Amino acid sequence: MNRYIKLLFVFIFSGCIIAYTNLFNRSFLQDYCSFHDNDNESLNENDTLKTLIPLTNDLDSLELCRGDGVKKCIPPLMKYKQLYRTSKENNLIACVIEKTFSTFLTAIMCFLHDQTAFRDSNRTLESDIYGERLCKDQNEFTELKKIGKWQKMSLFAVVRNPIDRFVSGFTDKCLREKVWKKYKQRCAQCKTNLTCFVDKMYDRMFKFAKSPYKGIDFDDSHFFPQSWRCEFSSHLVKYQILQLDGANFPDQLLSLLKEKGLDEEGIKFINGSLHHRTPHSTMDSVERATVEETVLNSPYLLRKIIQMYYFDFLLFGYRLPEITRV
Repeated sequence: MNRYIKLLFVFIFSGCIIAYTNLFNRSFLQDYCSFHDNDNESLNENDTLKTLIPLTNDLDSLELCRGDGVKKCIPPLMKYKQLYRTSKENNLIACVIEKTFSTFLTAIMCFLHDQTAFRDSNRTLESDIYGERLCKDQNEFTELKKIGKWQKMSLFAVVRNPIDRFVSGFTDKCLREKVWKKYKQRCAQCKTNLTCFVDKMYDRMFKFAKSPYKGIDFDDSHFFPQSWRCEFSSHLVKYQILQLDGANFPDQLLSLLKEKGLDEEGIKFINGSLHHRTPHSTMDSVERATVEETVLNSPYLLRKIIQMYYFDFLLFGYRLPEITRV
């Protein structure tokens, strides 16, 4: 009975979110405030934590996307690209969202897909990096309808606190890897400039929400809202949602896998790697701590990031951070 009550709640909540989204005025581009750094060519690494003068009379976080404020907020449940990993033996489908346990989850689903091949290759979950993954094109899909008998399989997705995901992504890609050195378009051509990057990603999300484009790029995949993924707009009630930053995430994940038939040996193999980190992890890094502190102490940046991910906070049960009034 509890399961059906949960499904009913999710269904009603999703309906409310969708109805709320209908208030979104498609003419928003005519009147929302755009804050750009116009001199992008002059950016350098010393501009990393540039912060503009904070706005005054900020609204409380919860009120930020209500009433007329919704016009300045990124709508939820847009149709965007999907990444699915399957294990037919375990009757399981995982939806992968970049910067949300994605590398590990892809490796776990590969292990479930073919345990023998995974073990014989002498791989570990943390060493099965995306670019050299064992199961490339084997158990990977971009649409549920392309997965045979998917309706009879269990779906799950891992989500993450939106600010934590954003901060980790910016730290990993723009500060540490500096992906913009090799690919100039990445990090929104802002290099290490945090304010520039927030502004441009905010504008890019609005552009896609108004008129979805086909030219999805690296930044889009790593920073667009989580609620746009996994075909949540149509199938949210079918998913088991796990919070990566939840206190009992490892236990929840292992319990799910055990429920789907994974034996004790497999559970031990996965559990032995869950507390290791991939090369993309930014946990405990000085750069990450500095970016997070800058975001949380800048009313301008925090307000804009909340406007980007407001519905991710609500939909996945995360507390909205308070914006300090100035």
